[in-house]
Amino acid sequence: MSVLMMGFVPVLIFGIDANEATIGFARLAIGSFGIALLMMARREFRQISRRELFWLASLGIMFAVHWYLYFWSIKRAGAALAAIAVCTFGIHLLLVNRVAYGDTIRRIDLCAVAIAIGGVIIATPFHADSFEQGIGFIVGVFSGFLYACLPPINRQIAHLPTNFRALGQFGFGFIGFLFLWPLTEWQTLQQHDWYGLLALGVVCTIGAHTLWNKVSTELPGNLTAVISYLYIPLAMLLSALFLDEAITWQMVAGATLIITANLLVALTPKAKSALSDP
Repeated sequence: MSVLMMGFVPVLIFGIDANEATIGFARLAIGSFGIALLMMARREFRQISRRELFWLASLGIMFAVHWYLYFWSIKRAGAALAAIAVCTFGIHLLLVNRVAYGDTIRRIDLCAVAIAIGGVIIATPFHADSFEQGIGFIVGVFSGFLYACLPPINRQIAHLPTNFRALGQFGFGFIGFLFLWPLTEWQTLQQHDWYGLLALGVVCTIGAHTLWNKVSTELPGNLTAVISYLYIPLAMLLSALFLDEAITWQMVAGATLIITANLLVALTPKAKSALSDP
């Protein structure tokens, strides 16, 4: 159910007339308020150190930039292509962990990177009449890189409760979007746009976040990884059903390669296939 909620995100964003700044402001305002209420009910608030505050702020600002670029990508590339692009984050995470922690790059990881690059090349529109769509896809891939930068930041404050980190992510992300207030367009919104923003904030942010925390806590990590990548086919299916987007063979082939690459990294035991192996 959580993945289904997340699958509706690109569809709703593309389907409403609100721009990126408006959507981000609304989602983060609702998300921050909802998580804060939940924490108040559970009495989860506590004092934090300056170091923890720094990492929470870094988490929120990085998340805000990621969201803005992802929303921008959806508006230009379309819901399905943007979903495919952002889900390259698993491969980005492999490289980010290499730089941040010196993690070993295995042979299977190099194969996964090559497969993912092939998937990106196949899925990227190169036609002259789809130049903006292609740029939107590439921006979506970069948004996936920023999303991959969040786990190393989270690792610095892993001792904090999950909801505390979520509030930092949403709260400081909201502060980041406050700087984009001049770009918001509230006056032009129609009734269906307001319904879409409400659904994005309540169902796709608070609801999906709460359910995903439960899933990721109770299920094995490998199974969680497999479930998370159902996001791509679900987003593609929903965009075809509700937005009448054409799902091309290039999109299907690219998505298949990107999912395969991510699952190779996620499901292959770390003890095997290391570069140092004979």
